[in-house]
Amino acid sequence: MKKTILLSMLTGLIVFIIGYGAIVAAENWGEPEASINSEETVEADALPSPDAEGDEMLGSVENQKAGDSKEEFPILERDRERFEKLLAEQTPETASITPAAISIPALNIEAPIIEMGILDDGAMEVPENVDEVGWFKPGIKPGDVGNAVLAGHVDSYDGPAIFFELRSLEPGDEIIVTAEDGEALTFSVKALESYPTDGAPIKEIFGPSSSKGLNLITCTGSFNRETGQYPDRLVVYTELVEEEAEEIEYIPYPPSHVEITGKQLSWHAVRDAEIVGYRTYKELEDGTKEQVSSVSYYERKSITIDDPGASYHITSVSIDGKESEAAAPGSE
Repeated sequence: MKKTILLSMLTGLIVFIIGYGAIVAAENWGEPEASINSEETVEADALPSPDAEGDEMLGSVENQKAGDSKEEFPILERDRERFEKLLAEQTPETASITPAAISIPALNIEAPIIEMGILDDGAMEVPENVDEVGWFKPGIKPGDVGNAVLAGHVDSYDGPAIFFELRSLEPGDEIIVTAEDGEALTFSVKALESYPTDGAPIKEIFGPSSSKGLNLITCTGSFNRETGQYPDRLVVYTELVEEEAEEIEYIPYPPSHVEITGKQLSWHAVRDAEIVGYRTYKELEDGTKEQVSSVSYYERKSITIDDPGASYHITSVSIDGKESEAAAPGSE
């Protein structure tokens, strides 16, 4: 249950009076880019031919986004989406949730979460029930990249409210939010900060972030009986605790049919959709290897060498930077 309540009528309200447009902007500040469907697979035969022509050459997937086209292994425009999907599959995503309940084990807190919005005056709506926690729905969901926000009362005329002990949290304490279907996300406390009510860093609390944050807000300071308000706001900054996915060791296969004919060093492509290019090395007199060239996946698999009598080796490189064992002339 929720309704508009004048600030002077309740103690411990978590209300940041800010411009309507400014707080609504927070809805998009932390919005993640649309995820890429990773279900599509690419057959080895779908790889481009070594002599692909007529396609615009781009930088690698990561640096192409930054406008850098001078990468070791350029990719073709027609293949950019395929490589982006392959790269995205390397990082499992944590699904966000619509929060329905909160648990703070260190404080023995268990409480329902209800959706809150924005009042007509631009202020953040707050729960009427002092034992409930409000989720700022115009912002982002817990688990998404950015800052999700929860707010709760510190006390009421009847005594302590749900976030009365929030100031006792310490870095490392856990905040657990649960959805209606039972799916839960765990966040770890990173820092506690107090700000004057009219001087809180709104963008830092509600705005964009490269991490998956969940910020808890309540009132703090000495209660002013004349104004019926608390002078400060306590913000508990937390970040999502993500389980490390079990890593399956992937090592690319090395090139095959490596041959030296005259001054031409050639090899056969690795039929693996994740291969983005090849590196060629020359073995020096002291036994070390010096890289002499990089060949992208779509280019002809041969280079001109200056010393046919030297020892050469070739490796394949995957989209996420893994390199195969070296293959020497005579490799099948």
